[in-house]
Amino acid sequence: MLRNAWYAVTRSAVLQEAPLTVRALGEQFVLWRSPQGTVQAMADQCPHRGAQLSRGWLTAGCLTCPYHGWQFNTAGKCVHIPANQAEATIPKRAQIKTYATTERYGLVWLYWGDLPAAQGIPIPPLPEWGAPGWRAIYGESEWPAHFTRVTEGNMDSSHAPFVHSAFFGLRDGAQVPPYTVETTPWSVSAITISKPPKRAGILKLILKRDRPVTTAHLTGYLPGVNRIDVDFKFKGYRFIYFGVHTPVDEATTRTQWIGLRNFLTAPWADGHSRRNVVKTFEEDCAVIASVRPAIVPFQGGTEVLVGSDALQVAYRKLLRQYAQQGWWWSDRYPSPRQPTLV
Repeated sequence: MLRNAWYAVTRSAVLQEAPLTVRALGEQFVLWRSPQGTVQAMADQCPHRGAQLSRGWLTAGCLTCPYHGWQFNTAGKCVHIPANQAEATIPKRAQIKTYATTERYGLVWLYWGDLPAAQGIPIPPLPEWGAPGWRAIYGESEWPAHFTRVTEGNMDSSHAPFVHSAFFGLRDGAQVPPYTVETTPWSVSAITISKPPKRAGILKLILKRDRPVTTAHLTGYLPGVNRIDVDFKFKGYRFIYFGVHTPVDEATTRTQWIGLRNFLTAPWADGHSRRNVVKTFEEDCAVIASVRPAIVPFQGGTEVLVGSDALQVAYRKLLRQYAQQGWWWSDRYPSPRQPTLV
């Protein structure tokens, strides 16, 4: 996993004052809202006897352990031990690790790292969220795969005719025209051109049959965020998929996703839009879960890559760059030899 980055761990609408447990980044967290509405996050384990704090409750803004009633303030410091005599001192070690949090795009983000958040990887921009003329839907999906494989798969322009053939078809015309990759310190992106998808489902209501092409602006942000901006080349209609792939552990990824559309923006169309995204997830998951090695071999590997994989190559280079800075954390996977680009 990549340190010094923000990860989306749940939706803002899900988190209320009651403590919520979240498994992510190989750890167990407890999240809750303070009386002022701000999100708090701590390790979900009491330092006293190891109880799960998310089973507790709030007392005057403090998180109360369900086992012995110890109370912890928002800084993670124990401020009350009911069993103590009045003159007893609370041990300094009665402290829980806390994590920085923020809310953006209707999601709760948690910062995981050892550098200050200002020096880490920023949350990607999503200017269309909340803008006039755009409708947002939300979802959560889980993959039995590593987040790097999920992120790569979501910015792969050449798999669609084979994995999503019911929607795209065109297996006999699967060539990917050359494209240019743009790289920033935190992202890679490219605009790809393809034949238009089939006019299936909700698309029958908005698209003409004779559209020559469709373009997709594919962006991968570190550590594992995808933005897929599809321009249907008809009346300015676009659909934007924004997915944040947070590792639960090294074998499981949970995605918090947002679907944004600037057409058919009434609520009645949400179900159609959501079903399209979920179906795409299910088709991708069946393949991505089977890929080996489990983590993309960004520090070397035996995969043979070609020109249509240029975006994946750029993503791997970014991962390798920050791994060399010591930001990568893994205790299971070795580094094979360099991949071959042909």
